[in-house]
Amino acid sequence: MANNSYWLAKIRAQVCPEHSEAADFWNALTPEWRGVVIHAAALEGKEVLKASLCNCLWRELFERLTPQAIMQIRAGIQKARNVFGGFGSLRESDFQRKGTRRNIKPRHPIDKQVEMVAAPHILRIIEQQTSLQSQAEER
Repeated sequence: MANNSYWLAKIRAQVCPEHSEAADFWNALTPEWRGVVIHAAALEGKEVLKASLCNCLWRELFERLTPQAIMQIRAGIQKARNVFGGFGSLRESDFQRKGTRRNIKPRHPIDKQVEMVAAPHILRIIEQQTSLQSQAEER
């Protein structure tokens, strides 16, 4: 069942269709925080988003950017939401030194070099040949 916020949003859309919560929030941010949003968006797509955009109001973004870049900003905001949400509840105890003593799983780096892959039976044949050669050299 729809709550009051849902119905208020519906009425607002009918009465004032140009209202945007994203615009209100963006315009209330300081240029530094807008820069964080722009940076997160730049990580998410192909469009080049310059740092100077952090000085623009929401309306100016739409004048300067393509629709793809605007959608990239939306994707960047969503990604940042998910990343920061990964920190959880941010308890004070999580940010004390005792949290650094936990066991850390060792990372296994991925070898990006080209490697020859051979079937096990071929490897056995090669090993047998080398052992026969070493025995022949000993005699």
